[in-house]
Amino acid sequence: MKYPWFNLLRKTILVTALCTLIFSAASCTNTQTNPPPRESASTPTPTETPNSSRNQELPSDVQSAVLSDAAKRSSKTVATLRITETQKQSWGNSCLGLAQPGEVCAQVIVPGWKVVVSDGQREWVYRTDESGKQVKLEDLQT
Repeated sequence: MKYPWFNLLRKTILVTALCTLIFSAASCTNTQTNPPPRESASTPTPTETPNSSRNQELPSDVQSAVLSDAAKRSSKTVATLRITETQKQSWGNSCLGLAQPGEVCAQVIVPGWKVVVSDGQREWVYRTDESGKQVKLEDLQT
């Protein structure tokens, strides 16, 4: 062959391309083996800040959404349920601080409400966004 440097150039290009492919594939893999820890529903995170006044005026959309969910969960009618406490709240993420294992939550402050519903015997504690489009049950107490 007339140009021995051509073979060397081809081998160099091939090795470079192979190394680039290997490093690219390695950087795309997920090295995390354990899911992120679940946030505790019983203790608020530092960014969950209750506003100072309790029993503020709960928007009707939020009230309807919470009572509807509580009625479905308890098999009671909305008429037998009462909202006993409301508190304006700022949640620390888009999951309202109640992330499920493997759930991805945007780290943004979400203004909303903490709402306690009772049927006279049991209480349900809910977290919502401002509009009531996102409603999550915090925990079930007897």
